[in-house]
Amino acid sequence: MRVGIDARKIADFGIGTYIRGLLGALAEIREDDHYLAFAPKGAPIPQGIEHVIVDAPHYSVRELVTLGRAANAASLDLFHAPHYVVPFTRVPVIVTIHDLIHLHQPLRNPLARLYAKTMLRRAVRKARVVLTVSDAVRHELESELGARNVIVTPNGIDAEFFADGPKGEGRYFLYAGNDKPHKNVGVLLEAFAKIREQAQASLVLTGARFRGGEGVIAPGFVGTGELAALYRGALAVVMPSSEEGFGLPAAEAMACGAPVITSRAAALVELTGDAALHVDVEADALAETMLRVAQNAPLRSELAANGRARAARFTWSRCAAMTRHAYRTAR
Repeated sequence: MRVGIDARKIADFGIGTYIRGLLGALAEIREDDHYLAFAPKGAPIPQGIEHVIVDAPHYSVRELVTLGRAANAASLDLFHAPHYVVPFTRVPVIVTIHDLIHLHQPLRNPLARLYAKTMLRRAVRKARVVLTVSDAVRHELESELGARNVIVTPNGIDAEFFADGPKGEGRYFLYAGNDKPHKNVGVLLEAFAKIREQAQASLVLTGARFRGGEGVIAPGFVGTGELAALYRGALAVVMPSSEEGFGLPAAEAMACGAPVITSRAAALVELTGDAALHVDVEADALAETMLRVAQNAPLRSELAANGRARAARFTWSRCAAMTRHAYRTAR
């Protein structure tokens, strides 16, 4: 079976992590299948995956045409779009839709919601199978977009987060993620300010260009090794998002043995189960939970143990095997 995969975002965060993990695992279990990654020259395509050089501006008509022509010329049995942008092609398509946050949350660009809604509806109509990363998003796809034949293939966690290694120093809470409004970093900062002195801890913000402040450390973007060390040493990793499709930082934190605090967002509760404390996204409630974790070492140990056990089920090899099965369903 010849499967083409749009890998143009392989170097990005978010979808890029999904593409890297999926391609790497597919390369190891490909058996009789042949995978082609469509990506710009120099993209880090794993060995064993054929690299088809394609480049076009993201979120443009040009990418729909250019990528579609490349897919048509490659004699494919199936084309996999790893997010909701599906090219103009006569090849059967499977698409991964990670979340519907663009439809639910405020966006800085007023045209972005219209674009996302149009492309999401088109992707659902055109795809023979829709993949997503959690049951929470599957329910949304079915109820809001009328999607059918939706298969859940949860994300994996990179092996480095399961390994033993150095720990960050000191007492600190950790946030890993971007600064988009639905992440509620402002609520986290307000909650931390309420308990900073009692907890005798700092707050580390990674993943975007945050500002430091009293007790707040903002190293910005960090590499995988440094992030894993920060996870391992944290009093708790806090993820107070209003909405997520999966919640990869919470999954990585569990793999590293870090206690986790999340909002009650459906996907985060689904992901973390009994390995996290779930709280309303409100400063007082979040502050109370953070202080409880900071002052209770046995609770931290319990959450860490539960997290490691739960994280073990989220591997890229499992994601790839489930995706490969979906390819056969879609053919």
